[in-house]
Amino acid sequence: DVITSLQAHGYGLAWFERGGDGSFTRHVIMDGPGHGEPCFSQPHAVALMDMDGDGQKDVVSGKRRWAHGPDGDPEPDAPAVLYWWKLSRAAGGVTWTPHRIDDDSGVGTQVEALDIDGDGLGDVVVGNKKGTFVFVQRR
Repeated sequence: DVITSLQAHGYGLAWFERGGDGSFTRHVIMDGPGHGEPCFSQPHAVALMDMDGDGQKDVVSGKRRWAHGPDGDPEPDAPAVLYWWKLSRAAGGVTWTPHRIDDDSGVGTQVEALDIDGDGLGDVVVGNKKGTFVFVQRR
């Protein structure tokens, strides 16, 4: 399986599920404008981490701020948000539930998700044009 940005300088985040025959099926996690919330552009980086201790790998991503300035970015002045999406499995497939981590940090070209303090919850570290940010979840 592959989880990726659909367009690093545009919109979209998706999971491509690999079938037994080697083909891939696209499942949208986050789409473009007019297709629900959250919706942000430039998800340049993605990380996988069990954010809530349920044994399922969740997705972490956010908006990169000012990759190409006011004339090269969609929504250049939008908040640099950071989200994680909870993976839930059911008989009919999976769902991805968004959880906002922050609305003024975003991602750069990399994001790290790990358990910094050993409590079983995922934590997030990002570095970008706005600075370096560490988000530690607490039980």
